[in-house]
Amino acid sequence: MGEAMITSLANRAEPAVTWMGGTVGAALVLVAAFLVLLVLSAVISALVDRDTSAGGKLLWILFVLWFPLFGAVAWFVVGKKGHLNRFLGIDKGKARHTIPVSVGQHSNVAAQRNGRLHPA
Repeated sequence: MGEAMITSLANRAEPAVTWMGGTVGAALVLVAAFLVLLVLSAVISALVDRDTSAGGKLLWILFVLWFPLFGAVAWFVVGKKGHLNRFLGIDKGKARHTIPVSVGQHSNVAAQRNGRLHPA
């Protein structure tokens, strides 16, 4: 009974509907493939990141797997740069950028001129 009804519906389908179903199906497959690649690349990137601690990696991977699109985009936009990781305390404490030593009028660091140290 059910098989006959499905066959009957398939035989009555308009050619435009059949074509549209194939196009939408192909588009959905492409979107799903893109999402899977994005999530896999975010997970691998989080695993090999040297600045994030083991617990931080676990948190990011769980976040990416729980919210695939938002989590993967958040990892590449915020997490990989490390600003949020430092704020949350899940980085290894290595700053990506060093702060230059202040040499000047209000500093106690000696200024270096012509290879010699001069008092500030």
